[in-house]
Amino acid sequence: MLTAILKSKTISGFALSYLLGISMTAYLLVNTPQNWQEDELLYAHWAFGWLESYTLLLPFLGVLTLLAAAIISRLRIREARPALGNSNLAMVAFLSFVGVEQNVLLQPDVLLATLLTMGTLLLLLSTYKRESVLSEIFHVGLLIGLAALFVGQTVLLVISVLFCLTVLRTGNWKEWVVLTLGLIMTALFVLMFTVWHEQPLVSFQWVIKSAWSGNRSFGHLNAGHLALVPIFILSFLGMLNSLSLGTVAERNIALANIGWVAGCFIMALLVGLGWQKGIIFGAFPLSIFVSKTLEETKRWWLADLLLLAIIAAPFLSNLWQL
Repeated sequence: MLTAILKSKTISGFALSYLLGISMTAYLLVNTPQNWQEDELLYAHWAFGWLESYTLLLPFLGVLTLLAAAIISRLRIREARPALGNSNLAMVAFLSFVGVEQNVLLQPDVLLATLLTMGTLLLLLSTYKRESVLSEIFHVGLLIGLAALFVGQTVLLVISVLFCLTVLRTGNWKEWVVLTLGLIMTALFVLMFTVWHEQPLVSFQWVIKSAWSGNRSFGHLNAGHLALVPIFILSFLGMLNSLSLGTVAERNIALANIGWVAGCFIMALLVGLGWQKGIIFGAFPLSIFVSKTLEETKRWWLADLLLLAIIAAPFLSNLWQL
């Protein structure tokens, strides 16, 4: 019954989704460790050095970024709309996946990069079945470049972008060139900023280096992760089913989402971000598959149990650690 209310397009479903989302975010804020040690790497980051004098603002910056990402996760664009699942369910699942990471609010670099990569994926999906999308492809490259300025490893998501373009587009060489120009333009923006310094090349190197070295990794497994294990298994099965069911458009968009999830985990595991960062970066496409799975579950009690596990995961994350 809870799933039915949440996935309905009524005001009650809309209000309940936001109530759950705000509750999860508030719980993360309240349970932010009071004696956490400021990471010197974070303050060495080009974008966050000013926080060293305002350490109390760090969790609130995380909250604002997380809420912005949650709102963007509700967007449903053009041809991709039927394949993206229920927006209420997807938003709750997205916040749950991010919320199981206990110190996520203390990682503004990761949250901002996640927000930018979410926009990248949505922009890519909006290009499906459209003739002229050179402007959108340029902005895709620009967003990936901007995300890499916060977390350098996200530049590897270019592999996922190329895969999505292969699946969603016809392979026009102009689009690949425009994508490259978008990536290069980010570097040009940074050079324009650093040219005002006495040593612009050194400043440019500092911006790039701090984006790669200013990331922290937390390796603890907690009860929230365990609560989400069956959800991840079912969402994986939902990924496989999405490739054989539905329309051609739904299959292509599902394949693009799968490529994005794979890219996030490869990026996290191969470049040293840690598996928790893989969950954060892959939370949006994973939430899409979870919402589709909950929508298609015929037994209401099973759907409700899965939804309760999703809702409970962030609250359980602080109760037990391995």
